[in-house]
Amino acid sequence: MLRELTSDLPAFKTAHFGDGLNIAVAHRAPDAGTSRNPVGKTSFVRLLDFLLCSDIRTGHPLRRTDLARAEFGLTLDLSGRPATIVRTGDDLGSVRLDEEVLRLAKARSRLGTGLFGLSGGGNEPSFRSVIAYYVRDVTVGGFVSPTETYRKQRAIDTQPALAYLFGLDVDLVAKVREVSETDRNLRELRKAAKESILGMTLGRGNDLDAQIRTLLIQRESLASDIAEFRAADRYAEHRTRVDELSRRIRGINDHLVVIERSVNDIEKAISEDEQGLPDHDFVRDVFDQVNVVLPDLVTRRFEEVRAFHHSIVANRRRYLQAERARLLRETSRERQELADLDRERAELMRLLEADGAFETYGELQRQISVIDGRLSELVERRAIVDRWENTSRHLRLRSAELTLQISADLHDRRDHIVDIAHLYAGYAYRLYGDGRPAALTIEARKSGYKFVPTIGGDATHDVQAMALFCFDLCMAVIAKRVGHGPDFLVHDSHLFDHVDARLVARALGLAAETCQEEGLQYVAALDSDRLDAALRENPGLNPHVCAEMTDEREDGGLFGFRY
Repeated sequence: MLRELTSDLPAFKTAHFGDGLNIAVAHRAPDAGTSRNPVGKTSFVRLLDFLLCSDIRTGHPLRRTDLARAEFGLTLDLSGRPATIVRTGDDLGSVRLDEEVLRLAKARSRLGTGLFGLSGGGNEPSFRSVIAYYVRDVTVGGFVSPTETYRKQRAIDTQPALAYLFGLDVDLVAKVREVSETDRNLRELRKAAKESILGMTLGRGNDLDAQIRTLLIQRESLASDIAEFRAADRYAEHRTRVDELSRRIRGINDHLVVIERSVNDIEKAISEDEQGLPDHDFVRDVFDQVNVVLPDLVTRRFEEVRAFHHSIVANRRRYLQAERARLLRETSRERQELADLDRERAELMRLLEADGAFETYGELQRQISVIDGRLSELVERRAIVDRWENTSRHLRLRSAELTLQISADLHDRRDHIVDIAHLYAGYAYRLYGDGRPAALTIEARKSGYKFVPTIGGDATHDVQAMALFCFDLCMAVIAKRVGHGPDFLVHDSHLFDHVDARLVARALGLAAETCQEEGLQYVAALDSDRLDAALRENPGLNPHVCAEMTDEREDGGLFGFRY
């Protein structure tokens, strides 16, 4: 239940909610006529929505600078006990729940658990998607359709919330949504593929196949021309020899690089050997300085070691110098061969160019390269089209399977579905009698469960409004019965704009009776003249006036000032 709506604004019209039928009344001056100067009825509903953790868009009253710092509070029953939610317009990311300050997402999670039994896991809907059916926002088209909470809402986006509130299978809805989103992305990709990107479009499978076959025939013809190509003055032999010479030249150049590195390494090693010969004379100098005469045996040992070391170094140096000389000779020989080969190739190229055959051969090679590139592109595009077509077929098959599963689920829940239909039809009957047959059907469609609330006869504004009223009341009752919804429902006065006093009286009476039977609380905002007319039609109505506003005083509006 909603308990109290408050603010720290001095002249704010505090709302005290009671059980059953609650009316927030906007008193109009006798000479106001049909004027809809703002008193605060819609702001009253939008403020409740704000305190239930909605975002606020441009045009929202709390966007005003004179309201941004004001503090608003809503006391309601949450998880079986009273709790107070406090928010301000200048700190939209934070919510105070009782004495605990929470980030907006965390506060939504708490409210989802306390009001709707949401655990926050699995395929459950979000808190905001379900509360939007209980506090509809007229400014975003919340009263356009019973099954939508904002204008042009996709059917697939309504599915999780409606399935949950009506006690249906949200897991099936999640599978349908996954297939639908994949199909949507695929269609968007197809649409994008039809647009030229760098001069290229993806194309259709049949067209791509035709282009690929044509290019393959073209390539075969060019390849045949190249294979059978003959020219004067032994062109074919010259061409073959040029190719051989080019391969040999590349090989020699590669080998020369290796030889050059080896020579550099050898020269570095020779240099290090020359700098690294040890000097044994320093030992004798040390002994001389301390007046010690080395024995002849020690002296001979020094000489033997030094001679041995010199021998090793000399042998290594001779080996390195010999290897360097060999590599240099090899380098000289290969450079000479390279020069000879280059001269021969240049002469052959000159002959080929003189005959004019080289250009012809080169042009054929260029054309076949272009065709190969184009073929690669087309083959890749054809593979993409194949993947898309296979995915499309799989999605259609999966969608059909899910439609059958939803149909089977509805059959398994037929008693529950009958209860929903009977409840809705009963509400419509209490409004219209047998003059307008009504039904709420739930059908299996590829978008999931399709809810179709209808009231027979002309689709006038008042009939559409009452169809939405019956739908919301039916939803609130069913959701509460299955433990998936709170015990309150709020409607803006816009719902009753085109409804005559007789129907308004019947709707309020139906709401009061349903609240008493189901333990619900119904809150509506109404102008005083509409309420008075409804009371004249149904004198037995005894609504609880939860808040009063007036346009007779400057401070009579909801917030205590005009805006």
